[in-house]
Amino acid sequence: MPFGNPRKSLVREIKNLKKLAYSDEDCDVENLEWISNIKEYPYHVIQEVNPENPEEYKVLKFNGAKIKKDFELHSYVRRLADDKREIQAIEFNMEGKKYLGEVFDSIPFGILNKNRTGVGATTLEIEAKRNSIIVFPNKSLAYSKSKTKDSLLYVGSPIGDSTSIISPKDIKKYIDEIDQRRSDGEEVYKKFLVVADSLPKIYEVIATKKESFDSYFLLVDEVDMIQSDVTYRPKLEDVIDYYCKFPQSNRALVSATIRDFTHHEVQKEPMLIAKYVNKEEGQRPYQITHTDNPNKAVAEYIESRHDRKEKIVIAYNSITDIKEIIFLLPEDLRSKCGVLCSEESEDKVKDYYVELVDGKLEKDITFMTCVYFVGVDIHERYQLVSVINANVPYTLLSIDRLTQIRGRCRHKEGLISETIYYSTKEDNKYKFGDISKEEYRDRLLKKAGKIIQLYDAIDNIVDEEQDGEMRDEFDSLFDKVKPAIQRYATEKVGNLEVSLTRRDIDGNYQISYFNIDALVEMFDLLNNLYDKKGKLEGKYGLEIGDTLHFEITKEQEECRKKVQDKKKMRKDELMTAAKEKILQLHDKGRLTTEEIESLRNEKGQRDIERYYNGVRDLYEYVEINKLLSFLDEDPDPREYRNYKNGVIFKALEDTNPFKAALLAKFPVSETYYSIDEIKDFMSQKVEECLNRKIDSSKNTLMYLFRSFFTTKRNRYGNGYKIVCIGNRDYPDPIKTINTSKTYDYFDI
Repeated sequence: MPFGNPRKSLVREIKNLKKLAYSDEDCDVENLEWISNIKEYPYHVIQEVNPENPEEYKVLKFNGAKIKKDFELHSYVRRLADDKREIQAIEFNMEGKKYLGEVFDSIPFGILNKNRTGVGATTLEIEAKRNSIIVFPNKSLAYSKSKTKDSLLYVGSPIGDSTSIISPKDIKKYIDEIDQRRSDGEEVYKKFLVVADSLPKIYEVIATKKESFDSYFLLVDEVDMIQSDVTYRPKLEDVIDYYCKFPQSNRALVSATIRDFTHHEVQKEPMLIAKYVNKEEGQRPYQITHTDNPNKAVAEYIESRHDRKEKIVIAYNSITDIKEIIFLLPEDLRSKCGVLCSEESEDKVKDYYVELVDGKLEKDITFMTCVYFVGVDIHERYQLVSVINANVPYTLLSIDRLTQIRGRCRHKEGLISETIYYSTKEDNKYKFGDISKEEYRDRLLKKAGKIIQLYDAIDNIVDEEQDGEMRDEFDSLFDKVKPAIQRYATEKVGNLEVSLTRRDIDGNYQISYFNIDALVEMFDLLNNLYDKKGKLEGKYGLEIGDTLHFEITKEQEECRKKVQDKKKMRKDELMTAAKEKILQLHDKGRLTTEEIESLRNEKGQRDIERYYNGVRDLYEYVEINKLLSFLDEDPDPREYRNYKNGVIFKALEDTNPFKAALLAKFPVSETYYSIDEIKDFMSQKVEECLNRKIDSSKNTLMYLFRSFFTTKRNRYGNGYKIVCIGNRDYPDPIKTINTSKTYDYFDI
């Protein structure tokens, strides 16, 4: 209840998580910079209060954001049911306002649930009178926003007229230019518009220039995208590591569809919820169709609708399935297709790759993956088709995500139509009994917590070792063990394996909270939405129609084979290009581990990481052409492991304790050794010399033995004699290994 605008009045601060604590002071309401240190208080509301009636007040500042003078903000405290004092969230009414910029002068700190798309959150922060770093979900949105003012710096990969990658030198130059403009009296601020992968670059430059992070506000837009997409873009979670390094009053997470967070630090953030008097304008889907063959259904839709001279956009988070649909189309329609996807997938779609510049669709038929499901503005009308294939977990779409996809159309008349095709998974493959998603989350957290305890136990073993040389050996050994633990400590959903732990930006192993968030979402969708036909229609109040049934035809099988062949062809092309670069480095005498790692980390190389790893592991010991010829065959992991172990064994000096013990036990002779005898001795020496304990019942020991020796099996099949030291199938080494750290070299 406002009561006028006195120059001096009573001001009330609300700044406590557990309860609303008041401190009354006289102050100048026109100058709010008197505010006390608020770092320990997640909620901070300043009210101008009528001294004669404390029930009459006006909100002046809301979690760091000033309220526009002509707006009367009404806020409400939502408390936890089990603790009436503890604040769960603060809701505020927009009172008919459409844009956040009509209410605030900047984004409030904390988690902002803006509750609908297109309310100008990033625009508000761009216009805010402070230095900002705004993290966008994709480069298209970051780039388009950077063109709105001349003082903004886009930091990401090339797009539009940004033809080169922004370097640290460019970032330093920009900071200096803005500082100079400010010293010349211009009211201008540093505004970095950045994609997630480029955030470390800005962070390091600011740290190098010794600027205070207190002087920047970090805004992460569409944070729910990080939660959903981190399972196959693991570096996205690094954004939260950087987020937590900023002061709490200098950071915000924003989305129209905020979900629950498992991350222990993010859970402490204040939750702010925008409430609207009017319902959000939007249309329910024109049609929802259950199908047992989503790809064929979409292809049929395109063929039946393309001649209407209306553009079609298909939201489908699977490059493989998108390519299958394109191959199912007639040749003349394929040329009209484009794919909006991440740069990492650009090579996978080849000539179909397109970019969204200035909100315009380049092609008549456009497929888009999850990178374009949020934050992108398309200023044209089109027919929207959203696809859910329950057999492919990462294509699952929640109701909120479907709303976001619909919200990409920013044309004033909205979408032409919206159609959803979905399949269901009705078996219990993803269930762990009848448990709730909260119980499933607890299960994952317990599992991840035990893995973290294992990492900690390993660290304690190293810390407790007093002998310096032994400490170094254990340190080196466990540097190899930890990544292996992370690789195998996963949760499986269908054919998707998701790591439960990760290395943060400081190199420490942590629980992957956002992976757990993604797993919980998949679990919930598979068990409560896409487990039975009709549930999705029920969410929208639509009638349940017949299932659209398509047999897998010979044509579709051929298309699938074509997609797989294309994938193999692309992999072969990548390996051919990698081979050429490696040979060039070798010929120039510059082939080093660092150079190989650099090649592996280049854009688009993820599919041949194992190829680079093989070169890195063995280039010093195998003649390069022989090594590359072997890797060109794309050996499976076990085949490569045997090859590597065989090469390393040959390369070890004969005096090496591990090799010497095996040579003494298994000389070239006519003696046949039983399998049990071989396993028992191998198990003993592997544990003594390689610090690995392998159950003697495992075939691993025999694979290892046969990679070390050329053998002949007896006619009964239960024993072997040594024909030759070293396996003749593997090349002789070009360099010997003299080491006391034998365990560092083998892959077991």
